[in-house]
Amino acid sequence: MRLIFKTFSIVALNFCSVAFSLGTNFLLFPESASAMALGRHPSLGGSESVNPALIKQRNDSPMFHINSGSWFGNINLAGLNYIQRSGNYNNRFFIRHADVTDLEFRDNSPSDNPISKFSAYAFQLGVGVSRGYKFGNFGMMLSYLSLGIYDQKADGFSMDIGYSRLLSNDFGLGVSVLNLGYMSKFYQDRPELPIAIVAGISKQVDLYRIKNNIYLTTEYFAKELPMKFKIGADMQWGQLNFLAGYSITKFDAEFSVGGGLKYGRFKVIYAIIFGSQEIGEPKIFSINYRML
Repeated sequence: MRLIFKTFSIVALNFCSVAFSLGTNFLLFPESASAMALGRHPSLGGSESVNPALIKQRNDSPMFHINSGSWFGNINLAGLNYIQRSGNYNNRFFIRHADVTDLEFRDNSPSDNPISKFSAYAFQLGVGVSRGYKFGNFGMMLSYLSLGIYDQKADGFSMDIGYSRLLSNDFGLGVSVLNLGYMSKFYQDRPELPIAIVAGISKQVDLYRIKNNIYLTTEYFAKELPMKFKIGADMQWGQLNFLAGYSITKFDAEFSVGGGLKYGRFKVIYAIIFGSQEIGEPKIFSINYRML
């Protein structure tokens, strides 16, 4: 009886650690290739996934985005994003999904074959809205969350709020609070949402025919995650787009690059991250389509 209880405890502990890692980290993953290449920045020109105040329909046309890629640990990423304007409001509808399917359970005994195999997933379905005022832009996002591993599941919701403003001399300012919410219990414990405060500035610098946006961001977490500092550069030359970013914490550093090409209503972007941990190279491929 004691052996059965011990085996069950080991299995539950392994399942919980994987589910919590994928579930909580999932909300911190970059959503698109541009967000991966630049780093997630809340100031003007940055990512609406990290600051809902940046939700904006461009070129007076609804935009549709398809994202697909991978993260550390062979985690598969996929997502859809739709942005349109309705009156004075910019609206966003999005779906994100991450899963890992080749997890193996092993005990302390050496063996060629695992005791069993299982998978884990994280899912997010959400809506967002932003509106501009004379003193800046405000935005909010609400989303449903679902985490699963083996035969266990946890559900909940999250809320993001943000503010952005264009300052003088082409400087931009952005601040957001992310991942406020609640999750149901998973086994005996409740997954903890990675609440974060993100603040940054941006500067537009035009050189000849090249449009450049430079970003500087600080990311602070309420839970036991290290503060992160990020810089990014977005360069556009005609129909070509080059992006690069660098982030650092007291434990590790990451360098990311990406490239894009615009053709008619389509724009394709590819991004990749090189980390100091040497545990893989995440990558995302995005297709953006202007619908009108």
